[in-house]
Amino acid sequence: MITQSTFDFLSELKQNNTREWYHANKDTYKEAFGNFEDLVAMLLHTIAEFDDSVIGTEPKDCLFRIYRDIRFSKDKTPYKSWFGAAMKQGGRKEIGSGYYVHVSPTQVYLAGGIWHPDKDTLGMIRDHIVAWPNKFENVVLDKTFLKIFDGLGGDQLKTAPRGIPKDHPQIQWLRHKDHIVSVQIEPEEILTEKFIKKAGKIYKNMLPLNQFITDAIS
Repeated sequence: MITQSTFDFLSELKQNNTREWYHANKDTYKEAFGNFEDLVAMLLHTIAEFDDSVIGTEPKDCLFRIYRDIRFSKDKTPYKSWFGAAMKQGGRKEIGSGYYVHVSPTQVYLAGGIWHPDKDTLGMIRDHIVAWPNKFENVVLDKTFLKIFDGLGGDQLKTAPRGIPKDHPQIQWLRHKDHIVSVQIEPEEILTEKFIKKAGKIYKNMLPLNQFITDAIS
């Protein structure tokens, strides 16, 4: 679980987002990041109970760095004030679907699916939806799926993708550039022992979407 001291570090970092403050508190950062890595290890263990693709994945390979890419951003603060991890086979750098956790003192959420895939990967997913429309809709229109995730999320095109008719029967799905789902969690919950079990149940309901995407790009 996440400790209150990790939340305290992230809150203070948000208020003092400078390189000077960060380096003066580097030891505290290492403790907080280590706590988050331990959480990711527990989540991977839980996910592996229903998705064996993550077996053997190292927690450290799932963690996103705290450093922000400020080259093209108006916001020049150097550090993220949250921790994030993408849990999937091979770690966060691998192409494919997976499970995500985002942690800050003000926002905690769990997500799954695939976010911002490259052009070729997105094309394969769209082709698979066209080839297996009923199979895809059995996933994203399932009553439990809709109750938990409120539908498929992510960025969408305003019109049809190139080469696809605007009146295509699956156009509502083919306009998607991301294929993701997410659930917001009260930050206080991640401080308790009950969080891992709750997260496991939520992630398990993401499995059919992840499997469809995996089949598409295999």
